[in-house]
Amino acid sequence: MRKQLLTVLLLLIASIAAAQTEEVIFSAPGGFYEDSFLLSLECYHANHHIRYTTNGNSPTPNSTRYTEPLVLNGTLHSTSDIYTIVNCIPSVYHPTDSVRHCIVIRAAVFDENDSCVSAVATHSYFIRSLGCDTHGMPVLSLAADSLSLFDYETGIFIPGVHYDPADSTHTGNYCEKGREWERPINMEFYETDNSGINQPCGLRTHGGSSRWFQQKGLRLYAREEYGKKKFHHRFFATTTVEKFKHLNLHPFRCSNWLQTGGQEHLSQTVAATLDIDALGVRQTLVFLNGEYWGIYTLEESPDEHYVEDHYGYDDEQVNLLKYWGVTQNGDGTDWWQFFNWISDADLSQPDQAAYAYSRIDVPSFIDYVLFETYTANLDWPQNNVLHWQGETGGPFRWLFYDADGCFTRPSYNALEHATSQEGSSMLINKFLENEAFRDSFFQRYVELLDAAFSVPYLLSVLYDYQQTVEGEIPLQSERFGFPTDLQRWNDDLEEAKTFFRTRNYYYQQEIGAYIANVDSVTTTFFCAPNPSRGAFWINIQSNENAILPLTIYDMMGRLVYATDLYLFPSENVIPLHPALSSGLYLVKIGDTTHRLVIAK
Repeated sequence: MRKQLLTVLLLLIASIAAAQTEEVIFSAPGGFYEDSFLLSLECYHANHHIRYTTNGNSPTPNSTRYTEPLVLNGTLHSTSDIYTIVNCIPSVYHPTDSVRHCIVIRAAVFDENDSCVSAVATHSYFIRSLGCDTHGMPVLSLAADSLSLFDYETGIFIPGVHYDPADSTHTGNYCEKGREWERPINMEFYETDNSGINQPCGLRTHGGSSRWFQQKGLRLYAREEYGKKKFHHRFFATTTVEKFKHLNLHPFRCSNWLQTGGQEHLSQTVAATLDIDALGVRQTLVFLNGEYWGIYTLEESPDEHYVEDHYGYDDEQVNLLKYWGVTQNGDGTDWWQFFNWISDADLSQPDQAAYAYSRIDVPSFIDYVLFETYTANLDWPQNNVLHWQGETGGPFRWLFYDADGCFTRPSYNALEHATSQEGSSMLINKFLENEAFRDSFFQRYVELLDAAFSVPYLLSVLYDYQQTVEGEIPLQSERFGFPTDLQRWNDDLEEAKTFFRTRNYYYQQEIGAYIANVDSVTTTFFCAPNPSRGAFWINIQSNENAILPLTIYDMMGRLVYATDLYLFPSENVIPLHPALSSGLYLVKIGDTTHRLVIAK
């Protein structure tokens, strides 16, 4: 009897050891390849065998048994055709005849009793000769059991049991939230040189209206229970952070305004150059269970883990609030005490202004409000506001996110809108009552005109985005009907360029209503040197922030040069390089005119 028990125990130990050490060994990792090739799979124990799938599902005892090397060709493309499933509000479903595929091999080791004794290994292959050319873009391959995504009761990608046609934009399985609606998947991210990561994680739908589109907003969760606590990879060029708890996938099909698909990418890229907490962003292609799922903006998740990753605070101690006061993490008591205090404060009083300045990061707040208003964000400040403090009593900072409403309407009076909203405008208005804040706000705006708000810089960011995704636009359009077509995409890019070229004209008028004088006034100034060899200075005294037009005319009365002068309350010395020919000119500022001699 004892001998039998010992035998059973030894067999049990051997079984456990096998389960702990067994794994599927792939002869070639997933990634980009030019041509088809033979893929071999191996395991450690001779009496074990491998089963695999090609449709994204985890292998089971009923899956195909591996017996010989696999030829990685079109016969291994998934035939599940999940792209034909209506996974959205029926009225917005865009049908397509076919989609591009990569090859996804999910494999596991089974013992003599067909019990799985290993983790599931997943590798995705993007083979150009099979038509899987990603046009130089990185890819993110997501593999999940199809029931997790499309089951009527529990699938997170479909209208399902929770859908109510009478309330189509707020119901459906894809609108459900919380841990119970997180599904285990495997994610692979491949750079174009095949570096990247491959690990199990959690997946949820994410966002607002994008939940009920075909191309959904998604969020990836790294958890120890899946295998790793973080995603370890340098995804983003704008941050040195290399470990992320959560990652967001912002769909190309998201904006209700322009069909560029790039508002989030453009805005976050520009915001990263300012004193703003901005998200790292990256254009990537997504494949789901081997099927093409379009262009996404991969980005950091705007939550307490962002603060932990960038500032080192314990995420459980971070106080994170949205919409000017709704607690998302931690405790909002300190915020509300400050908010209630400042609502009755008089920031023209030095002591009250000093306290207000101690409660927020003022330079960052200035950049934040400037950026939101200069970009004419149509969905702010009543929405998409996040502010945080690393510990109770510390200053608050603002985290910029969700930029689909930016860079669309150059004439939109965003500063007026930002100061006229009940509740959400109070803090902005209170600080604008303070003269020092207004001066700093205006001076920072003038600085940014030669930096983040300069037309050449903004156009360069747009050009980089255009070059990155242009090759994929026809496929994105065919798959999801957004953009409508390549012509519409190019037209909307032109709209964005028009915004960059004209926004400052309109924003000056907005600034004039709150910050600076933009009227033509009698002004005392002189030009030096005079005569000049070409370049000269305008020396002008101002008692306030002002934006005044300067014009230069030749002696025939023809306008030969025009610019705007940005004046601060002091003596202003402004260099000009108008490239004028030799001769006599009239320089006019406001209703004051001086003669200028150019002698080369």
